[in-house]
Amino acid sequence: MASTTLQRLILAISLSTPWAHMAVANADVLSQTPQSLCCKSFRQLLPESGQVELPGSPGFVEESSQYFSAQESELVPSCRLNPTSPEQVSLILNTATRLGCEFAVRSGGHMPWAGSANIEGLGVTIDLSSMNSTTLSKDRTIAYVESGAKWGSVYNTLESTGLVAVGARGQGIGVGGFLLGGGISFFSPKYGFGSDSVVGYQVVTANGEIIEANSLQNPDLFWALRLGSTNFGVVTRFDLRTIPSTQMWGGIRSFNLSYAFDAAKAMIDFTDRVAAEGLDTVGLDLGAGNTFFMNFAHITPDINGSQADVFNSTLSIPFLSDTTRSNVTLLNLLQEIDALFSSGFHVSFRTLSIVPDAQFIVDMWEEGRKIFASYDGNPNASWTLGYSPFALSMLKATEVADDAQGLTTADGAIMNILLSAFWTDDVSEDDMQTKLASLIEWGKTTAQERGIWNKYIYLNYASPDVDPYTSLKPNNTQRLMGIRDRYDPEGLLRKLWVGGFKL
Repeated sequence: MASTTLQRLILAISLSTPWAHMAVANADVLSQTPQSLCCKSFRQLLPESGQVELPGSPGFVEESSQYFSAQESELVPSCRLNPTSPEQVSLILNTATRLGCEFAVRSGGHMPWAGSANIEGLGVTIDLSSMNSTTLSKDRTIAYVESGAKWGSVYNTLESTGLVAVGARGQGIGVGGFLLGGGISFFSPKYGFGSDSVVGYQVVTANGEIIEANSLQNPDLFWALRLGSTNFGVVTRFDLRTIPSTQMWGGIRSFNLSYAFDAAKAMIDFTDRVAAEGLDTVGLDLGAGNTFFMNFAHITPDINGSQADVFNSTLSIPFLSDTTRSNVTLLNLLQEIDALFSSGFHVSFRTLSIVPDAQFIVDMWEEGRKIFASYDGNPNASWTLGYSPFALSMLKATEVADDAQGLTTADGAIMNILLSAFWTDDVSEDDMQTKLASLIEWGKTTAQERGIWNKYIYLNYASPDVDPYTSLKPNNTQRLMGIRDRYDPEGLLRKLWVGGFKL
């Protein structure tokens, strides 16, 4: 009853604004409303200092600089909105959909392509970064995490209580985008995608209603949000199943390029042998430099006896440098990985999935070295192929969770490939994107010819020119569309919410 009263109050407030007479039912007419009027309306609805930032203000400049990629930072919306509660998000969405305000939503701002979590021109950006708390249930089995939090702060809060959650492999990655796209974690071999450990959502729908989605309340929406992207509403809170925190064994090793094929074979061996309990992860990064890297994690304080067997092939390769060690914390590992990346560059992600195959791993890398040869030695441009195995233990966990992505053990293990590139302003964006597209197309065509292509597209690594939803099983895609239409029957979010991937 209280929630209904609040929604009526919010509706009354939004309708009492000087621009409320512009609100009409037809979304096509709404889209013609001058967007600058939206910011004027929001300034009345959100009167607190710093909640509506205009271009050029210190707050606007600071918030714009917090994106992972330069492409996103360079976009200039007509204003940035900083809600501090679900009720304010409700007020914003209610007003935006009634006035026809185009908008983008930022959680952590890690997805790199322009327009993924920001907007240019007359639209507005809803920045959730002020909603960033992490709290625990009384029995400490559930962590209530607001969408604007980043994983570094979540881990830091939980680690102090001896707990952790299935989250990102980087401290600066936002909770919201990560979980609404699935989410690959160090804990994925045992628990599946990060979204598989979500037990509830608080979400604001297109009409501004604040609802809960879990196994008992709105269970259809609960299922859909595990691959929700920007289709169903703005999630303001994720309820995550916690797991006991433990010190780990792990770190990074670097290798001479002559051992690339040995590393690829070792990755395949690891994928085949990873323990059923899924305590182990290995990642391989091959790029343009004179060395390559592998990262390791074992979710116990040390590796002893049979626990170490799964790493035998990878650890036997001669290395140049080594930081693997016992009794390391998750935050220690993430700090080490984060040090390999810098923000503020132009960034692009593209992705491909294959049946694990060592020769293909090396062949695609060698093709990349040919395609990007003109950038050899250029300190202002780099590219990398990152290989992450989805072992059968991970697929079993997603299968048990009835994940919307629909991956099963019957499909066999998957090798997910992330092609990423970083460059500065003096490098041609068009040339870099052309080269990236060329390498991915080579990879797809060659994998198809060799019979090892997998159509699965991991949403969080996808580029804006592909549709990750086409890689799902048809029944799942249709089910997602039906749920979308149930919660947004007028299609307002499809028309007004810029960014993410649409069904």
